[in-house]
Amino acid sequence: MLDVPTVGAAEARSSQLAKRFFGPVQQGDMAGMLYLLHPEIEWVLKSTHPGDVLRGSGEVEEFLAEIAGRFYELVAEVYRPLDDERVLVEGRLRWTDDARILRDDPVIWALVFSDGLLLRSTPARSLAEAEALLATDR
Repeated sequence: MLDVPTVGAAEARSSQLAKRFFGPVQQGDMAGMLYLLHPEIEWVLKSTHPGDVLRGSGEVEEFLAEIAGRFYELVAEVYRPLDDERVLVEGRLRWTDDARILRDDPVIWALVFSDGLLLRSTPARSLAEAEALLATDR
């Protein structure tokens, strides 16, 4: 299990883990982000291949290499922890689509952590949908 420093007594562990995960992504450090993936990661795609599921860090790494020139920015803005392993994150994803048009999409991620690593990432259309997705991961 990875050690996550306590930021504040009121902040849930899942929020700390999510911030730790998004930190390298926001700095363009994909290798650092890959280090924080659980070996059994399930990553559901939203923008480039909607609904496709990447399984395992190898598939995630291949996907990130494929989109490297199209990805511009990921911003995580609001963290809504459900417990110490599940958190909803609201943010934005800026990327270029197949027609070379710059997109700026709002995203809500339903995240599940295990042993301090990201186990599941699923995008949702609303907070209610994201919370329902995580309800089955208790």
